Amino acid sequence: MTIPTDELDLIELLSDSELEDWLAQQDPATEAEVMAALMEREASGLSNPIRAPDDRESHRVAGIINRRTASNQEIGPLPEIKDAARRDAGSADIILFAETYFKATFYLPWSPYQRVMMQKFQSVVEDGTRECHAVRRGGLKSTCARLATIWAVVNGHRRFPVLVGATDPKASEHRENFFAMLKSSEILLEDFPELLPLLLKHAQPKRQYRLDGRLLTVHPKDDKGRIVFPDIHNALSCEAHVAPYSINATDASGLAFVDRHGITIRPDLIIYDDVQTPQSAKSPGMTESLEDKVTTVFGGMKGLAADMGEIMVCTVRNYDCLSDRFLNRKLHPDWNSARHASILKMPVRMDLWEVYAKLLGEGATAEDGKERAQSFYVANKIHMDEGARVAWEYDKEPGEVSALQSLMTIRATRPDFFRTDIQQIGARPANDSGLRLNQKDILARCSNVPRGVVPHGATYLTGFIDSSDEVLWWMVCAWKQDFTGWIVDYGTWPDQDRAMFRKSDLISRISDRDPDVSWEENFVVAHQSLERHLVRGWPTEDGNLMRPDLILKDWADGGHNRLISGQIMASEHRPILRPARGATPKPGRKPVHLWGDERDIQTGSHWVERRTTMPYHVQHDANIWKSVAARRLLTATSAPSSVMLPGNEPHENRLLAEHLTAEEPKAITYDNVPGVVWELLPGRDNDFFDTFYGNHVAASMLGCVVKGQAVSAARKFRTFKIPGAR
Repeated sequence: MTIPTDELDLIELLSDSELEDWLAQQDPATEAEVMAALMEREASGLSNPIRAPDDRESHRVAGIINRRTASNQEIGPLPEIKDAARRDAGSADIILFAETYFKATFYLPWSPYQRVMMQKFQSVVEDGTRECHAVRRGGLKSTCARLATIWAVVNGHRRFPVLVGATDPKASEHRENFFAMLKSSEILLEDFPELLPLLLKHAQPKRQYRLDGRLLTVHPKDDKGRIVFPDIHNALSCEAHVAPYSINATDASGLAFVDRHGITIRPDLIIYDDVQTPQSAKSPGMTESLEDKVTTVFGGMKGLAADMGEIMVCTVRNYDCLSDRFLNRKLHPDWNSARHASILKMPVRMDLWEVYAKLLGEGATAEDGKERAQSFYVANKIHMDEGARVAWEYDKEPGEVSALQSLMTIRATRPDFFRTDIQQIGARPANDSGLRLNQKDILARCSNVPRGVVPHGATYLTGFIDSSDEVLWWMVCAWKQDFTGWIVDYGTWPDQDRAMFRKSDLISRISDRDPDVSWEENFVVAHQSLERHLVRGWPTEDGNLMRPDLILKDWADGGHNRLISGQIMASEHRPILRPARGATPKPGRKPVHLWGDERDIQTGSHWVERRTTMPYHVQHDANIWKSVAARRLLTATSAPSSVMLPGNEPHENRLLAEHLTAEEPKAITYDNVPGVVWELLPGRDNDFFDTFYGNHVAASMLGCVVKGQAVSAARKFRTFKIPGAR
């Protein structure tokens, strides 16, 4: 719309009050256009000549704009509190607050564990204690934690809660869910009218609001991502901040704000809501890092001489995951904790439930099996329910008869999930092999010899390279004759330039070296480059240089075999290189060291050098040598045949310790012959463990032997002469 000149002339002749009245009758678009046209006329000198020349039209128009803007921003006066008694009662009782203001959310009867959680959360808010509660997913733990945050802020119990999620998207989700809960309750706004400006600002973030003429400071998301409650001076939530953060946030330290009185306010309530991911729950290194962030970064946010409550709601995912650790009062005696199992007491007639589980697997389809099993349950419900007690009867799937049936179905179909997520037990399967490795104990085995330096007294130096498509994993170890050892150095090629990483998130890859050549060529060049790095002289504590006596290269992957064979055959370092292939014969079967014929180098140590094909290569029993390597890490650090880690800072070897604990030994019996099988834990990387035990094979080939171990006379030292070895 374009306003005619003659109409603008008439508009300019209006007095201030007349102009304001006229503008109030126009739609916002017309109002904005008229004001812009008047300002443009003034700036260009085209104002109505009838007006006195000393009139300052721009000031007049600006004043009108400011008054109109202030009028549009005004939201006062706020409604009166509808029911002050109801509000006060909810302020003193968090469960009553939930039942009063969030009936749509808490529409089911409370389970006993939900009541316990809410009562404990109230204690945390009021007294500044620490509570960790493990509940199955879907048990309303996150909703209860969010409700506790709202209750704490709107009632003035806490001024600066921090909502901590596992990732940045989860932190944003916490913010939106926080507002969704606030907006869902009309009765909450009736009793807490001071929340209205915050909800208006959330709906229109760019708009400013005034109360009784004063411009309010209020943000649904300020420049640091925090929710800032309006500075309504008589409100209990005046200037309160709620900060959604990721547990991995790099800017969490020193979190604070200064209120209108000049007082620095620091966080006084931390809510940790499922801060571990499925991936981090499987990684001891990532779990340790998260544990440190909870206890030091976020746990250290409070101000001096101030209390700060901490609430952690979680679900146990794994043995020794973050949840499992904070539920263990021996590890965290300053935390109160509770595991809320879904089945409080198992049924007496487990034999009937075994029949039920079997019926689930019958029939042509899953639906057929479920129908048969459910019919059996309905017919035998009295006996199958005997002695059982569930935490919440509403914890059942649609179409099923009872919560017990739903939970026992999970037990039958997903036993590991039942043990962790449903029962919050967190115990891993029994390991009766006697070879359990613990990351914390491994990290304590520092040699105090700088990484990359060969310790005094070492007789041999070995290396091992484990290949994957996009990265090579390597390790160099030093040895005495009695199998006392030291990890000298380890790493990847290309270097990942990070202390912690996973095979799935590499930042440097073999194929990145030269995009214009084939992957095969890049793979061979990577082996050549790493080989040159390993065969160089390694400094010793005595000031000399020591070169590897033997380097083994993993040869188990069929896709790499041809490339590794060709590279070794063409290498100038061929005399000290051997491909190595692990085998896993069953207990009682012909041992690896007896494989081959008289042309091969047969030993009594579960490895054999095969010389019937080129290149010469080594076969070894992977399970036995993994057990040998594990025993070296379980041997007292002061005893012969123990192996030590490099350096003097345990945390610098976290990635190594994570790999060394990535496999679980399992005792087995085959044809009445006992043995141990090593199995990779789900979601874990074990490549440095392969390089570690591979170095033990190399040391054995050089003649290292544990004192007291029976050895044939022909193998007291070296079983064969390695060409080019010292």
